[in-house]
Amino acid sequence: MIAQTNNANTQMLQKAWAALPFTKIRERAFEGAFFSVALIAMAGWVYFISLLLVRFVVWFLS
Repeated sequence: MIAQTNNANTQMLQKAWAALPFTKIRERAFEGAFFSVALIAMAGWVYFISLLLVRFVVWFLS
């Protein structure tokens, strides 16, 4: 009975260790996707604000 329990625990640990790299890859991919979306959003806001600023300067000088 104890041998079966140890064997089951060993199998569960092996499955957990096998799944660990995929979990880390999935976490890194999620972080990278979130970071890239945030960068694109910030770049869009910078573009929008600079466009408004340029239009305001051109309107003011014309």
